[in-house]
This record gives sequence, structure tokens and C-alpha cells, in this order.
Amino acid sequence: MKYLRTFIIILIFGLLYSSCVKKANYPDVPAITYNSFTPFCSGSTTDSAYLRVNFTDGNGDIGYPAGQEGVPNNFFVEPLIYNVTTHTYDTVSLLGSDSALKLPYSVPYITPTGNDKELNGIIQINLEGLISEITSGFSSISILQYYNLEFKVWMYDRSGNKSNVLITPPVQICH
Repeated sequence: MKYLRTFIIILIFGLLYSSCVKKANYPDVPAITYNSFTPFCSGSTTDSAYLRVNFTDGNGDIGYPAGQEGVPNNFFVEPLIYNVTTHTYDTVSLLGSDSALKLPYSVPYITPTGNDKELNGIIQINLEGLISEITSGFSSISILQYYNLEFKVWMYDRSGNKSNVLITPPVQICH
């Protein structure tokens, strides 16, 4: 009897607590925020890095199933390099082109099952071997060799909703 009474009290408190916890109610348009940037050093140079971004999505339509053909990339990273002349962060253009370097990625299918489709989590991008030809006349150089970098980041869900455009704070590079 003593155990039954204790179990019932715990059950009642559990039900009261669960009824008080509010659902997040994220909007259906994905939203992203900066989480972290982790460079990996080889001597005095950065040879790769992880960029982590927090995301939320109210209807959980993020990513595409593996093996599905013809799906668009849905996550984009645009490196920005500090210009010492103008004291601004500028886009990187490919040599002989006016278009900015955009790194496309595909987020895997992560839509939950059940009635509550709301998602939140962290997307981690591996920036290994980030190489580009820069319009200032240099041959191929590593973007990750620059001391002052920012990244412009955005994503799309399967409905075509574009998230906010995030610009990371200046990141620390190994030197």
C-alpha cells in the first residue's frame, strides 16, 4: 500500500509537470543561429574547420531522403574575407567571374514521425579543403589561411522556405 501511494503521488506530479510544459511552437520557416566555429590546425595553418549552426523548423520539413535524385542543395555557406583597405568583409569571387563563391551542402532527411513535427538541432558543416581562386590575381589558395573570416549562411526547407541569412561573428583561425 505504501508503494502504491508513493507511485500515485509521483504519477500525479508527473502529469501536472507534463501539462505545464509548453510546446516550442516554432514557425514553419526555418530559423538559424550561430553556434560555433572550430578550426583544426596543422602547424601554423588551418587545414579544416567545423562550422556549427543551430536550427529550428515548425513543420519539420528539413532535408531530403538519401538516394533521392534531382533534389536541390538546401544549405549554403558563403565565406567573407576581411578587406584591410575598406575595413569590411567582402565576398570571395572565383577568378574570372563576378559571382560570389557559395558552398552548397545537402542536409539529410530528418523529419520526425508522429504528429509533432517541430525540429531543433545543430547542423555541422565540415569546411575541409576550402579552396578557391580569388579575383585579386592569386592562384588557388586556401580561404582558411586568412586571419579574419566571417561566413554568410542560409538554408531552405523542402517547401522552399528560406531561413534568415546568418552572418557569423569573425572567426579565429590558427596562426
